[in-house]
Amino acid sequence: MTRSQYRSHFNKRLIISALLLVCFSLPLSAEPQKAKPVASLKLDSFAPAALSQTLKTVIQRHPRKRAAEANLNASRAAVRAADNALYNPELEIDSEKTDINTSYIQLSQTIDWGDQRGSRTSVAQSMELKAIADYQIAIQDLSHNLLTAIAEKRTRDEQAILAGRALQLMQEFTDIAEQRFNAGDLNQVELDLARLANAEALMTHAQALSEAAAAKEGLRAIFITQPANLPDLPDELPMAYLPVDSDNYVRSLPAMRALEADVSAKRQLVELRKSERSWNPTIALRGGKEDDETLLGATLSIPLNIRNTYRAEVEEAQQALISSEQMAQQMFLNQRARVFATTERYRLLQQAWTNWKKIGRVSVNRQLSLIKKLWRAGDMSTTEYLVQLKQALDTQSAGYELRGLAWQASFDWLLVTASINQWLQLTVEEN
Repeated sequence: MTRSQYRSHFNKRLIISALLLVCFSLPLSAEPQKAKPVASLKLDSFAPAALSQTLKTVIQRHPRKRAAEANLNASRAAVRAADNALYNPELEIDSEKTDINTSYIQLSQTIDWGDQRGSRTSVAQSMELKAIADYQIAIQDLSHNLLTAIAEKRTRDEQAILAGRALQLMQEFTDIAEQRFNAGDLNQVELDLARLANAEALMTHAQALSEAAAAKEGLRAIFITQPANLPDLPDELPMAYLPVDSDNYVRSLPAMRALEADVSAKRQLVELRKSERSWNPTIALRGGKEDDETLLGATLSIPLNIRNTYRAEVEEAQQALISSEQMAQQMFLNQRARVFATTERYRLLQQAWTNWKKIGRVSVNRQLSLIKKLWRAGDMSTTEYLVQLKQALDTQSAGYELRGLAWQASFDWLLVTASINQWLQLTVEEN
């Protein structure tokens, strides 16, 4: 082989090597992460269509949904960023004119010998899975808050109406008591008792109106703008139950999947810290001319991680992983206890509300009508009438509170079992 043929062959090998270096540094696209299906139960009833549609409309344009979407999109951008090459190639051009004219061009590339790029991508992908679970949690929390606000407003409004009815009854009672006192049928003590009861009803009514106003503002805050027609909440709620394999069910909930993804990210972070200890070499290829002579060369430089071995960073990541694993075990126990406690509380309140619907509603209305007739006929003393009236009104108020508690317990149970959007029949996709 002649000298010119050798140079031509060497130049081709040099160009091919340089191209391989550049290609080696190009990013490989990371596969997008897919969310695991949200754990769900087989519900025996679902929300009314009007309620579902109202909440879907609110959720789609709610700032909290948009914030959750932004966090999710940020995690996806982080995956793309992590999947890019760690080092870009460097191009150096030099020219010098003295007694000897020298010029050359050099292409260098640092090699990710420890695969930091792969470790960074794995960390980012785990964090993306966590962001997906966090997004699901955020939407479910928003649905829960919206339902809770509706339930609170319904309860406070009905309590205010009941307090207004009680005030009206007490005013009528006081007016009749004054008439009977003037006629000599009541003494001063009984008249004063009627007036005191009326004053108490005034204060109770004012308090109920205040609570109703607070509930209205709370509803407006979560809804951003209050809908023209607030949808009704159903009296019939889904039955509370848990799957037989409750432990695996709890592990499949978004809260636990977010925790699992966080532990996975810390595990991948350990690998990243290990890869950062690698001695990433830099290879440089250059070619040029010195007067009429062709210059070809190659350089290999290797960093010497002697003064700082980066061992402490690995140990720090390992200890953080151990801590997160231990906390994950405790969080599983806490989540399981929360699921069981919420289910049992809902079951008890659901049974109490079912009993109230069968007995309480009818008996209270009948009692109010009966005692009014007895007192006007003179078959019941004023004191006894007030006691019976207050008992009937308190029972009615307790019924409203019980329904509110049943609603709240049902929404808590649907939230903790990740079934709230299933009950609402909502499929809220990120934009």
